[in-house]
Amino acid sequence: MKCIVQALLVFILLAYDSLDAHPTLYPHIRMTRTKGIRERALPNPPPGIISYHIHVTYTLFNPPVVKEALALRDRTRAQFQNYLGPDCKGRYDYGYLCMINDHDIQNTTLIGGPFVSGEWSIFVPLGYYPLITPWLVQNRGNLSVLLHPNTGYEYEDHSIWAMWAGQPWPLDMSIFEQETQTNEFGHHPGDSDNPVCLLKGAVCGDDQFSPLALCCYELACKSAEIIANGASNFTIHRCA
Repeated sequence: MKCIVQALLVFILLAYDSLDAHPTLYPHIRMTRTKGIRERALPNPPPGIISYHIHVTYTLFNPPVVKEALALRDRTRAQFQNYLGPDCKGRYDYGYLCMINDHDIQNTTLIGGPFVSGEWSIFVPLGYYPLITPWLVQNRGNLSVLLHPNTGYEYEDHSIWAMWAGQPWPLDMSIFEQETQTNEFGHHPGDSDNPVCLLKGAVCGDDQFSPLALCCYELACKSAEIIANGASNFTIHRCA
């Protein structure tokens, strides 16, 4: 009986170690020990998802492919015209669905980004994920779509936590540092050093989903404005 108990204890200890280091969880996580205590470079449980980016990738300087990519962008804008706010610059804490407009999508890739060819993209707040993702995945045609979360851990966001519809494209991951959260997260509304806050008058939410954004300094996401969209109206909220 004593031998059986000892064998069970050994099995449990081995299983415990294998759970922490299972290669299918986070393949590149470094495990260290400090006085017998395990330490992870990534938080466990994983960091919360703030929002999503959806990127549509395509080959530049191939006119038929560029035409298809831009046509899908126009269709997407038309399909969600009642939900899209003003175009945005691609940060992580906008409170509304928006087409990212930060580079020339016909001729140049995003400087400083991981993409090796053309791409256009959408900023997706959490509440809009089930609205736009199924449609875009099923209407992408021959194009590939990258969907990744925004947690601040950009390497992991674009790799182990990312999903592809269609053929995955190579990304230049050398611009990101593994297991490192960027400093634009962890700020609170009103922080004077907040690098991604929204200025007065910026759209920070609407009545389709709960407003969520970081308005600069003493501002709050509270000013309401009624917008007409076809046969219906909805209310947007601005930083005020």
